[in-house]
Amino acid sequence: MAPLTWTQAMSVGVATLDVDHKCLIRIINLLEEADTEEAAAAIETVLETLVLYSRFHFQREEKVMEACDFPGLFFHRTEHEGFARFVRSLRERFQGNATPQMARELHRYLSQWLWHHVLIQDMAYKPFAAERDGIDEIALGAAPALESLERPALAACH
Repeated sequence: MAPLTWTQAMSVGVATLDVDHKCLIRIINLLEEADTEEAAAAIETVLETLVLYSRFHFQREEKVMEACDFPGLFFHRTEHEGFARFVRSLRERFQGNATPQMARELHRYLSQWLWHHVLIQDMAYKPFAAERDGIDEIALGAAPALESLERPALAACH
């Protein structure tokens, strides 16, 4: 598995959301450690973290879209809900039964989802956010910073 790297081309123009997306990349990259007998623990950590991440990041991103009157908010929210549901179902399914092969498949899925979601769907609201004054403050106030959550799984976000 090749590690994912955040690039400036992924910037949505809202510093807080960019930090969240960088955190998501670090979370996904934790699966690189899952090529060993530690696959179950790595997958459990990643899925636990993604449950938290999706709750906080999606709330923050949707507040930004509301504030800048983004017309695609309903569709975007539906995508977020689907991702959160999928992650919760994977967490239930993989509990303690994960293998390195599952880690590779999860890494591939999450990588593809990330590229599609950030580079296509999130970029759709970028011009709207650019026109809204104080958008980063809105993002900051919409949900607690991921880094501030006292959860060991979120160490990837530091």
